[in-house]
Amino acid sequence: MTKRRMTLRVPVRRGDALRRLANHHRDIGALQRLRGHEAAVRQAQEDPTANFYDRPGDAESFENHEQQSSADEKEEGDWVNLLRPEEPDEIDKAIQSNLERLRQEALQVNWDSLLDSLHATYMTQKMRTKNWTTPESYDTFNSCECVPQRRTIDLIDVYGQRREDFAFCSCTSDAIRLLQSGYLPGSPIRPVTAFSLPLLILHNSLWNHCNVGALPFMNALREYLEPRSQRLKVRNSNNARELRKPFSAAVDIYRELEDRTVRLMFSVLRLTPQQILACQSCPACFGPEPTNHKVYPSSTKNRLIICLDGNFQHRHHSKASRDYDRIQTPSIFLPPSNIQDMTAKIRELECQKKPDEKKDRCTESHKAADDKRNQSTWKGCDDTGLMGCCCRHDNAIYMANISKSGEQRYRPVGILYDIGCSLDKFMRIRDLMKEHRQRIQFATSIFHSYAHEWSCQVDYNPRLNTGWGMSDGEGLERMWSFLSRLIGPLRYSTRNHRLGSLAHLLKHHNFRSINCLPRWLKRKFNNALKRRRLVQKDLSELLGKPNPHSSSRRCYTRRFFRKQWEHQRKFKNESTADHEDRNEKLVSLCKREAAIEAMRKRLSESYQYLTNAEEVNELFDKIRSEAEKLEQEWIDLTEGGHPAPESEEKKLLLLLWSAKANLFAEAVELRAERQPIVESRTMGRHLGTKLQQKILKAIQGRRAAVNKLIATFNTTFEKYITKYPQQRVADQSSYPLTYEAFSKMPLDDRFWNDGLYYRSDAPWAIDSDVQSGIHGVLLLDRIREEFELIAQELFRAMAWALALYDHLRNYITYIRTRANQLQEGESDVELDHIDGLDLGNCSREEKLRLINRELQSLLYDHGLLIQDWSLDIAWLWNQCEKMENGDGGDLLNRWVALLDQIVVDQHIHTKSSRHTSSYGRCGDSGGGCCAGSACR
Repeated sequence: MTKRRMTLRVPVRRGDALRRLANHHRDIGALQRLRGHEAAVRQAQEDPTANFYDRPGDAESFENHEQQSSADEKEEGDWVNLLRPEEPDEIDKAIQSNLERLRQEALQVNWDSLLDSLHATYMTQKMRTKNWTTPESYDTFNSCECVPQRRTIDLIDVYGQRREDFAFCSCTSDAIRLLQSGYLPGSPIRPVTAFSLPLLILHNSLWNHCNVGALPFMNALREYLEPRSQRLKVRNSNNARELRKPFSAAVDIYRELEDRTVRLMFSVLRLTPQQILACQSCPACFGPEPTNHKVYPSSTKNRLIICLDGNFQHRHHSKASRDYDRIQTPSIFLPPSNIQDMTAKIRELECQKKPDEKKDRCTESHKAADDKRNQSTWKGCDDTGLMGCCCRHDNAIYMANISKSGEQRYRPVGILYDIGCSLDKFMRIRDLMKEHRQRIQFATSIFHSYAHEWSCQVDYNPRLNTGWGMSDGEGLERMWSFLSRLIGPLRYSTRNHRLGSLAHLLKHHNFRSINCLPRWLKRKFNNALKRRRLVQKDLSELLGKPNPHSSSRRCYTRRFFRKQWEHQRKFKNESTADHEDRNEKLVSLCKREAAIEAMRKRLSESYQYLTNAEEVNELFDKIRSEAEKLEQEWIDLTEGGHPAPESEEKKLLLLLWSAKANLFAEAVELRAERQPIVESRTMGRHLGTKLQQKILKAIQGRRAAVNKLIATFNTTFEKYITKYPQQRVADQSSYPLTYEAFSKMPLDDRFWNDGLYYRSDAPWAIDSDVQSGIHGVLLLDRIREEFELIAQELFRAMAWALALYDHLRNYITYIRTRANQLQEGESDVELDHIDGLDLGNCSREEKLRLINRELQSLLYDHGLLIQDWSLDIAWLWNQCEKMENGDGGDLLNRWVALLDQIVVDQHIHTKSSRHTSSYGRCGDSGGGCCAGSACR
C-alpha cells in the first residue's frame, strides 16, 4: 500500500483570522524590521570596526562628513530607526488592561487567603516579644522540623539592611515564616523583600505626627543604613533598589493587622455601637448618660452637638490609578450603599413633594453648596472631596465621599453647618427624617453666621439661640487643617489607599483628642469664665444708663433687653420672603425712576444738542413709555393692602438699604478671601509667599468695584441726611465711608446692624446700646449653657473610663476562668461567642491566651489614660456646680477608688513582667497580668 504524506490544516477561529487579515501589512512591516535589526546586530558582531554609516568604501573622517553632498544627505535621510516604538492599538490596550486586572485580583486573593492566619501569628508574636520590645524580637519562633528551603531575600530593619539566604519551609507560608522572625513581607507569594516590625512601628509613629511619605522615608533610611550595613543592589547592577512599593504594601498590611486586632477586641467585649463610638470617637459625647440629668434644663439635657462641613481639596483623580479590586470602605466612612439609599429616598420624596427649586440667598453666598460652580474643578475626578461629621470636641465621627457633586443634602441633636439654614429648609420641605425632626436643631457655624442674612442669624446663629453653649462649629475646619498634608499624596494614589490613609490618620486624630479631652474641657471652661467676666462688666455699665425709650426714664434692665429681643424675632417672623422680594422690586423701580428724572434734567439743560423735531419726539416718547411702565409696576406692587412708599424718605431708605446690602456682600467676599492669610497667622497653617501675593492681588483687583459701591452709598446717604437731618435710623459717625474703614470692619460691626439694615425704627434696630444689651444678655445665657454642657460631658467621660476599666477586668477574669478549665482538661466547657471568632487555626486555649494578652495591654493603656486625666478631672469637678447633685458624689468616690486600684494593678504588672515563664498566670507570655487582683 502506497504511503502518502498529508498536511492537516489547523483550524483557526474566525476572530483570529479577521485580526490577522486586518493587521497583515503591519505584521509584514514588523517582521521586516525585526529581520533587519537581527542582520545589523549580526554584522556588528562579525566586524566591530565597520564604519558607523555602514558604507565600506568610504574612509572619510568625521570632518569630511560635515561637507557631504546633497545626494549623501538624501541617502542618509532614507534610513529607518529600527528601534522606534509602536503605538499600541485598542486590542493591545485591552489585553494589557485585562492582565493588570488579573494581576491585582490575584494579589488581593492571595492576601485575603493569608490574612486570617497572618493575624493569628501577628498576635502570637506580639505576645511573645511584648510588641517587639524584647531582645528576642528577631528570634526564629518556628518549631517546624521540615527540611529548610533557602531563598535569597532582602531584610530591612532600623539598625541595618542585608541580603541573606532565608530558611523557608514547605509547611508554612513564606509570609508567616517571615513574621515568625519579626518581619512583614512586601508581597504574599514568594516575597523578595521584608521589613522588620520595629521599623514599621517607628514609621507609623512618624507618619502620625510628621509629614513623612514612603519615598522620602525610604531614601532617608537608605542613606542612613548603607554606611552601617550593606547596599541592596538591583540584580546585575550596582544601583540601589527602589523599595517604595514593597514598603507601602508592608505598611498597609501592618495597618490592616492592627485594625483587625481592634475589631477583634470589640467583638470579644461585645460593645454596642454607642460604646464603640465612645472608644473611637468621643467618650464625652457617647459615654453613659449622667445619673443626675434631671437637674439640667431641657435645652441642654443629654444634648449632642455635631458639626458638618465639606472639603473639596481631598479629591482623587480618576486616571491616577487602575483599581480593579473592590473598594474597601473603612469603618469611619459611611458605606456607599447607605449614601445611595438616602439619595434614592430624597429623589423619591422630591417626586412626591415637588419642592420649589428656588435657592435662598444664603445658599447662593456659599460656593461649596452650588454644584455648577465646581464642575471645572472636578473634571477628571472620581472622588471630588470629603463630607465630615465631628462632635463639638473636634473628634471625627463619620466621613463620606463626595462624588461628582457639591455638598448635597441628602437624643436631642444640634447640627452646626456652614449653611445649616439651607439644610434645615431642604429637609423640612421634603419631610426628611420626619420622625426625628422634634429632636434635631440646626445652626450655622460662628465664622459663617455673620455672612448670612439677618433673618437667618435670628433663627440659626448659635450665639442667639438656646442650647448651643459656646460651640463654634469650626471643629472640622481644624480637622481639615490636620489632614491637609495628605491632599497632594492621596490625589494620585489608589482609591483604597486613599481611604485607608485618611481613616488611619483620623484614628490617630481621635486618639490624640481623647488623651487631651479633660484639658480641652478645662480650656473651654476657663474661656467661658473670662468671657462671662467681660460680658458682665459691659452689661453692668449698660444697666447703669438711663433708658431713653422708657417714659419713666429709668435705667436699662435685663427684662427690657429680653423684650426687645422678642420684638426683633417677631419683626423677623412678619418679614416674609415675599416681602423681601417685593422690597427688591421696589428698589429697582426707585432706581429706574431716578434714572428717568436724571434724563429729564439733563435734557432740559442740553436742548441745543437736539437737531430736529423727530429726535425730540422719539426721545420723549421713550421717556413717557418708560414712565407709564413704571407707574403700572408701582400699581402692581402696591396691591393687596401693602402701603406704597410714595414719600421721598421711604424711597431713599430703600435705596440706602440696597446700597448697604451690596456693600455687605462685598464685605463677606473680602473676609473669605482674607481667611487663608488670617489662618496662617492664628492657626499655624502654612501659606507660601506666592499664594499670599496672589490673594493680595485678587483683593486689590476688587477695590475699584468696592469703591464704586462706597461712592454710591455715600451719595445716597448724604442726600438722605440733607433732606431729613433728624433721622434716627442710622449713626452718622461712620460717614462718609472710606475703603480703609470698610476693609477693617468685622462682619458683626454696628455699622451693619442699624435701622438701615433692618428697615425699622424700633429700639432694637436703631439704638446701639440696646443691641449691645441684647447680645450681652443672650451671651450670658450661652455661657451658662456651656457650663451645663461641660458638666454633663465631664460626667460621661468619667463614667466611660470607669465602665471600660471594669469591663476589661471582668472579661480578663472570665477568660482566665475558661483558660483554667481548658488546661485542666474539662472537655465539656460550653462554647461561647469567643469560640465563634475567627483567629486562624488557633486552638481554643491558644485563642484565649492571645485575647487575654491583648486585653491586658488595653487595660494597662487605659489605666495610664485615666492617670493622665486625673489632675484635670479633679480641677473640673471642683468647678462644676451641679456635679454633686444626684449620684455625682458616688461617681467621684468610684473615681478615687479606681485611681488607687490602677496603682496596685500597675505595680503587679511591673513585678510580673520580670518573670520569663513560657506563660503567665492568665496565659500571659512572660508579660505579667494587668488585671491585678482579678487574676489572683
